[in-house]
Amino acid sequence: MSLTDKVLEALRNAILLESRVSTLAGSVGELAREVRDMDRRLVRLETMVELAERPRRARQSIEDGH
Repeated sequence: MSLTDKVLEALRNAILLESRVSTLAGSVGELAREVRDMDRRLVRLETMVELAERPRRARQSIEDGH
């Protein structure tokens, strides 16, 4: 393999690597958006659970004499 062939192969590999990195960067961005969406949904669920528990806690507190 000549020096020219080696240089061309290295350039081809660099271009291929750049393409793969770009694809991965897009995938990571999409995953980050999905994680943020899931986090917002989890916060809403936690809030719903907390609001649902308030009346029960208030009843228990009254029943316990607090």
